[in-house]
Order: sequence, then C-alpha cells, then structure tokens
Amino acid sequence: MKTYFKNGKLVLADRLLEGYTLVTEGEKILAICPDGEAAEPVRAGIRTGNGDSAEDGGIRVIDLNGKFVMPGMIDIHSDMIETYIQPRSTAVMDFEMGLREAERVLASCGITTMFHSISMYREGTWDLKEIRQAPQVRKLATLIGKYRHEKRLIRHRYHLRYEIDNLACYDDVMNMMEEGLVDLLSFMDHSPGQGQYRNLEIYRKHQPDEGKNLTDQEFEDLICWEKEKATISFEGLKKLSECAERLGISVASHDDDTVEKLALNRKLGVRISEFPITLEVAKAARQEGFMTVVGAPNILLGGSHSGNLSALGAIRENAADILVSDYYPQALLHAVFHLYKKEGLPLWKAARYVTLNPAKAVGMDEKTGSLEPGKLADFLIVDGGGEMPLLEQVYVAGQRVFECNYREADRKNGKDSGN
Repeated sequence: MKTYFKNGKLVLADRLLEGYTLVTEGEKILAICPDGEAAEPVRAGIRTGNGDSAEDGGIRVIDLNGKFVMPGMIDIHSDMIETYIQPRSTAVMDFEMGLREAERVLASCGITTMFHSISMYREGTWDLKEIRQAPQVRKLATLIGKYRHEKRLIRHRYHLRYEIDNLACYDDVMNMMEEGLVDLLSFMDHSPGQGQYRNLEIYRKHQPDEGKNLTDQEFEDLICWEKEKATISFEGLKKLSECAERLGISVASHDDDTVEKLALNRKLGVRISEFPITLEVAKAARQEGFMTVVGAPNILLGGSHSGNLSALGAIRENAADILVSDYYPQALLHAVFHLYKKEGLPLWKAARYVTLNPAKAVGMDEKTGSLEPGKLADFLIVDGGGEMPLLEQVYVAGQRVFECNYREADRKNGKDSGN
C-alpha cells in the first residue's frame, strides 16, 4: 500500500522542504513530490486531520498538519542497555527481556537504529560490572545478532568498546568480529593521567565508593599501578583494525587528548574520534578526516560531566560531526531542537548530527539516514511548535512502531478537572 504523508515540513539532508508530500510503499520511501503532483491520488483518500489516516482504494493518506518529518535517529554510542539488564550491582535481569524493554523506550525517543555500546573490561577493573565481563558481552552481542531476525520495534546493532589493557580478551574480540557479532569497534583507554581522566581529581571522583575511601597513599599507589600496567601493542591493535576493515566494520578511538594520539590512530586505521577531550584536538580530528563524536547530554547540561570538551563549543567551531546519547537516549531529539531553537542552526543541519552523519560513519548511509526515494522509510513526525519537541510518530522501514497522542490542555477554571 502507498502512504501519502501530506502537509508536513520535510527535513531533508540539505534543506527544509514545504509544499511537498512524502510517499512510502512497503519498507521504502517511494517519492517526494510537489503537493500538486500528489493531489490526484491524495483526493482518493478521505481528508483527515490531527495526523489521522484514511484509506481508500489501496491508498492511505496521513495529514501531518504542518508537523516536521525528519529522518529516524541513529545512535552509534549508548550504554543505556546496561541499566535494563543490570539495574543494581547484584541484580542481573534476563537479557532478552531487558533488550525488549529498552527498545520500547528507544522507539519512544525517536531512535530507529541503536548501536548498543557495552565496554569489555579486564578482570580487576574498578568499574567492572558483570554486564561488562567478556562472557556477558558476548551473550548480549549474540542476542542482538539473533534479534535482528525476530519481531522487533527498531534496528539493533552492537558496538564493542574494547579497553586496551584487557589482554586476556584479545582473541575474544577478534573472534566476535569474525563471527559477525560486531558492527562497530572502538579502542578505549581509561587509564588515569590521560584521556577522559587527565584530571586525577575527576578520576578519583568517578571511583566507586570503596575507591573514594582510599587514603592519599593508596590512591597514589593505584595511579602508579594503572600507569605501568600492560596494554595491547600497536601491532595488536593494528591487527584488530585490519580485521574490522576487511569485514566492513568501522573503527573508533575514544577520548583523544593530543594531536599525536590522532596521528597514531590514523596509522591504526581509525576513522571516528569519539569524545575528543579538547577543542584543539576536535578541530585537528576533523582536519585530518576523522568524524568527530560529541554527547547530546553534554549539550543539555551545558558541558561535560567529566570537565572536558563542551559539545556546544565544538559545534559552534565546526569541530563536531555526530551527536550520540552516550547514557541518556532522551537527549538526542532535545539536543537537535536545542541547536535549532537556541543556537539558530537550520533544523536540517541540526538533524544531520543524529541522522545522515552517523549513518555515513558506520556505512549505513546508502540505506538510511535521510529522506530520499529508495531509502528505508525510517522517519519521525515531530511537533516542534512548543518550547520542547513533541514526538508523535515513529516509522521504521515503513511501519509505524510508536504513536503518542497528546491530550488538549485542561481548562484553567480554578479547579482540578480530574481529566
């Protein structure tokens, strides 16, 4: 069946388009045509309002009443699934239940493709939750791979975040890629004194409760041990990167804090720089051809929770390409509209940070990431008329997977209406 989405504002990759109708058929976008060209088939439907649809003669018509139509959001870095599987340190829930419950939230946030990003830490790491142990990481990756072929709401992918001091799991990473369980690989180093934890006070602040109670001498001993620990060699990382390239898997670095580190990552074959620590490094990353990633929560909070690069600062200086939710998926859509309404970016440009740009970074841009004929019909219907965006509908591969009907405001009559 053909579906005509009329009277909407289409957020394309390079402009906002009004006076056009989006036409879908099956899983894909069939056409974007002027309202005049779509008038005859649309008249075959029944005029409806408030986003309602009507069907007649194999045609469905949805009147969007001036709402925005933007591509579905692609989140390439988020560990929110951790809280759905391991909500407490001693409570590990059923993995499939957690994934299914998480995707309902993700759909309601407008995320149509999620790269679940779980870290693989070595034994003995202070931040080692059970979900981050190698057997559990593999279990989740296997479930995500299996889930692609089952009834689901959104598109799921797996982002393996490999801590480079995890020597024991090196072969596991290689094997998981060869088995088709990894869709994005990133190299991480959370050692103190560099990267995210250049500031040792921030490192101490992020320690678990038992770590916060260390004496000054114990903390100094911990820092010395962390700085002297063994890590994967350049040659070892290069082999992982070459394997990823052969399999069509994008490779990212994490918390780049120097231009020299960028040069090293370039030799490794890394093409994505996640969360560069300073504006200088972020600018250098873009100049060197890396796609740079910053956090949407960073925008809403007004800065980094670790005291590092301001995402807004990077965007203002044209030093960022991609926004990710990191740990709070609700932030993505709000960050886009913050850039649009508070920073004055054209909506199409703000939307690219969460749609076409991440799609390009992970090699999905031929199928999704923008409203174009022939691409998958992944898109959102958003009421952007108020202070905050109201997400009304979400479509994944042409199927509506989420709908939210907002009630009219209660009348102000001095009493609680009870409605």
